Amino acid sequence: MSEFMGVFYGCLVAGGLYLVDRFLPKWFGALPGIAYFIFMIWLMIYKNGHNILGLFTVLIVGEAIINSIWIESIESRKKKTQKELDKMKAKDLS
Repeated sequence: MSEFMGVFYGCLVAGGLYLVDRFLPKWFGALPGIAYFIFMIWLMIYKNGHNILGLFTVLIVGEAIINSIWIESIESRKKKTQKELDKMKAKDLS
C-alpha cells in the first residue's frame, strides 16, 4: 500500500506543478526545481550519507521531470498567445 501512495503523491505533486506553472508567472516555475535541488542536497549531506549515488540519481531524474513540466507549460503559453494573436490579425484583416 505504501508504494501506491508514493506514486499517488508523486502524481499529485506533478499535477500541482503543472497547474501552478500554467497559471503563475514564468519565473515561478524555477522555484520548485530550486527547492527540490536544495532538499536533495540536504538529504545527501545530513540524512543519508551512505547512499550518495542513489540520491544523486533521484536528484537528476527529479530535476529532469520538474524542468520538463516547466518547459512544457512555457511552450503551451507561447502557443496559446500565438493562437490569440493570429485570431486578432484575422479579425483585423476582415
